[in-house]
Amino acid sequence: MTVALTLRDESAQRADLALRSETKFAFPDVDVASVRAVLRRAATPIVYAGAVSLVRSVYFDDAELGACRANLSGLGVRNKFRVRWYDRELPGGDCWFEIKWRKNAATGKHRFRVPGGAALAREPLREWPRALHAAAPARFAPLLDKMQQAVALVEYRREHFELGDARFTLDYDLRFYPLMESRRLRLRFAERSTSPVLVECKAALGGDQREQRVLRPLGGRPVRFSKYVTACQRLGYLTAS
Repeated sequence: MTVALTLRDESAQRADLALRSETKFAFPDVDVASVRAVLRRAATPIVYAGAVSLVRSVYFDDAELGACRANLSGLGVRNKFRVRWYDRELPGGDCWFEIKWRKNAATGKHRFRVPGGAALAREPLREWPRALHAAAPARFAPLLDKMQQAVALVEYRREHFELGDARFTLDYDLRFYPLMESRRLRLRFAERSTSPVLVECKAALGGDQREQRVLRPLGGRPVRFSKYVTACQRLGYLTAS
């Protein structure tokens, strides 16, 4: 029987999630400490449970990996769906149900807090979209009906910074866990990423591109990079045409 969930919409508390631009920078030849030092000189660290967050997200998709392939194809309008939690191996306290959307240069995120993540973690993975469907606003039903397949768990370490209304995240130590053949959530057979250190800047649309100035000493370059797509590639899910 599918667990009953209660979702708490966080959009009122996090207006910055609703509409923004995101720019990602890769630093293939710079170590984490050097990137951290540059960010600390320009921006203020944000500390949550600790200075470094351990982020884990389970990504869902359709059987043909349509969301992944839409990203690879560069489609201007697309969505992806994940369940995320922090600083635990498995969901234990709260976790978050997120639908991230893109419409050309604009992006945003619908984010719902899910109290009692441990109850969800005990359910088979196929039940997660069903439980979320029952609790989520009706406008998300078509997406949840379509994206029933648990594909991968993405794990990484993240540090947070802010500069005015812009937020920077420093991501590293990426790992990917296969889930397509898994009935339940298990952290086994991880693939480590060969990706460089990453910085994401989230800012208002049409901002002053302060991220370019902040990161100039490191020589970083804007890149297209999706952790979910990289997971599918590293785990061998995109070998089929």
